[in-house]
Amino acid sequence: MTRVVQFKLSNDDFTLLNDTYSDKSKNQHVARYGVEVVKLYLQSIGYRNIKIEDLKIDIQGTLNNVVEKFEVKSTRRNEISFNNLKVSSPKDYNALINDKMEIIRVCKVGQSIVDLYFLKYGIDFLLVEEPRWRLQKIT
Repeated sequence: MTRVVQFKLSNDDFTLLNDTYSDKSKNQHVARYGVEVVKLYLQSIGYRNIKIEDLKIDIQGTLNNVVEKFEVKSTRRNEISFNNLKVSSPKDYNALINDKMEIIRVCKVGQSIVDLYFLKYGIDFLLVEEPRWRLQKIT
C-alpha cells in the first residue's frame, strides 16, 4: 500500500516558496517547489547532508548513515494522477528498478498542507515503455 504523509509547511516556508515559485502555470516552478518541500520534509524527520540535483538525482540525504536518493514528481492536483507520471531517462529507470529508488509524488503544490506519496517500483507502480516510461498503478 502506498505510504502517504501530510506535511504542513510553516508560514514562513509557505510564503517563501510561493514567492519564489509564484508562477504555478510553469512546470519548472511546480517541480522546484516540490523538491524544496521534500527537502523541508526530509530535514524535519532527521535527514542530513541533503543535496538537490546532485549527479542528476532530484534529491538525496543521509539518515542513520545511509544515503537515500529520491525522484520527485510534483503536481498542483489533489491526487497522484499516475497517467501523468513519466520517467524520461534510462538512468532514472535503472535507479527505480535496480537501486530501489523511491518516487516522492508531491500533491497540492501551492497549498500550506501537501500530500507526499512514497511510491516503490513493483509495489505501487510498474513502468510501461513508451518513448518515456509511464507509471501504471498496481491494483
